[in-house]
Amino acid sequence: MEWTVTEVKQTTEVLQLEKCVNDHDGIELKVAADWVGQNDFAVYDDTKLVGYLQAFAYLPTEWEINVFVDPDYRKQGIFKALVEAAKEAARPQGVEAFTFVIDDESKSGQAVLGQLGAEYRMTEYNMVLKKAQLFLKADPDFELREATKDDRPFIVETLGSSFGNTADEAESIYQAIESDDRVTYIGVANGKPVGVIRAYLASDTQASIHAFAVRPEAQGNGYGKKMLKLMVQAMFRTGRTQLELDVETDNALALDLYKDAGFVVGRGYQFHVLSL
Repeated sequence: MEWTVTEVKQTTEVLQLEKCVNDHDGIELKVAADWVGQNDFAVYDDTKLVGYLQAFAYLPTEWEINVFVDPDYRKQGIFKALVEAAKEAARPQGVEAFTFVIDDESKSGQAVLGQLGAEYRMTEYNMVLKKAQLFLKADPDFELREATKDDRPFIVETLGSSFGNTADEAESIYQAIESDDRVTYIGVANGKPVGVIRAYLASDTQASIHAFAVRPEAQGNGYGKKMLKLMVQAMFRTGRTQLELDVETDNALALDLYKDAGFVVGRGYQFHVLSL
């Protein structure tokens, strides 16, 4: 059967499909509800949403992709139809690859990506805060302050040098995640900025920490541990006590740092890359 890929009609339909897929597969893969309708693709069977692809253009040459297909409609070409439609939209924009994100427990996701020829890149753990250290001894030589517009060059340069991105890539990533529902803080040691840490404010009680980096030349001084614990305190002061973050499974130093701050390992998410 040939499927027509079209625009999604309602956010509620996408969230219902998300729940259907997660409940059926026993996984936890989330739609970015605020981005529904911005860069996504849908397949309907009459009036029922049966397939949905959401793309995040976090780099000029690479999109991050999430796909949901109704369990009753699998192995009917919907996944492929969605991907092909996304390719047609991406190629004229200079996109060279898709990075698919799937739950580590999603056997169907791994199988279909293998059939597409996507290559496994890495796995990340989602970690959640279980026990926060709310009392910290004051350090007169270190502070965590909110970033200002004047900090932008430092933020972009720090994220680029820490994560191996070029200056243009780092700028593109920062633009993609720059919004009113995100906050940025700067770690300052002895009056000098040494690191960046950000949070997505998911709700009045939830936040997701990301874009956390200490400049290479400042590493090894315990600044990362101080920044993370102070960030937890900052989120708690706003009433956001449900905190999470992601970390690559082979990053032992970061895992230990996050565990020391009270985070525990939750689910894993695999990243698979498909060249266009």
